[in-house]
Amino acid sequence: MDDSETALEHLTVIRGLMEKATVYRTVTAPTALFGGCLALLTAGILWGLDRSLTPPTCIGVWIGVLIVVNAFNHGFIWKTAQRAGEPYLSSGLRMALKAITPALFAGGVLGLALGLGPQQDLPAATLAWTTFYGLALLATHGFSPRSLRVLGFAFTMVGSLLLAAHWAWPASITTISPQRLGAAIMGFTFGGFHLVYGFAIFRDRQRLKDV
Repeated sequence: MDDSETALEHLTVIRGLMEKATVYRTVTAPTALFGGCLALLTAGILWGLDRSLTPPTCIGVWIGVLIVVNAFNHGFIWKTAQRAGEPYLSSGLRMALKAITPALFAGGVLGLALGLGPQQDLPAATLAWTTFYGLALLATHGFSPRSLRVLGFAFTMVGSLLLAAHWAWPASITTISPQRLGAAIMGFTFGGFHLVYGFAIFRDRQRLKDV
């Protein structure tokens, strides 16, 4: 396949995704709500277990949450594809994965290095995940609905600003333990942002039904 045919295929995929932007947006809502609730629950548990877990253990807990939510997400995508009679690994999904993988990989590695390195900076690790997750969502700007781009912008701005503040201010100014601070960050962003996004999408979907 030459360059012109490849470009034409990409344009066709993007056009199809943009035409079905509302559909793709509602597909992400159940995952956002499930992931948001699980993140808030986990953050609450880690907050209550203040100072009893090491940073590597906390990171292991959040990796476990990621695996569960990712399994739920891909299971939902598979069921949706089955109902629509479409392949699971569609051209649209492949394009989305190509767009988000670099930022997710970089953020994941950086977060692990910060949390598992000599300083074991758990808050910095969670803020790195927050920032790069937002960048991954923004990388889909060419074919994603506006709501997903807004979500990505919120993650990126909050994560990067709080990370700069975390590194600029001395740790002695806060009495909150790293475990609780990391839990608060994850609960506020991955929990709160996803819940707001999911409820907003369901509200818009219901409004379209009522028209």
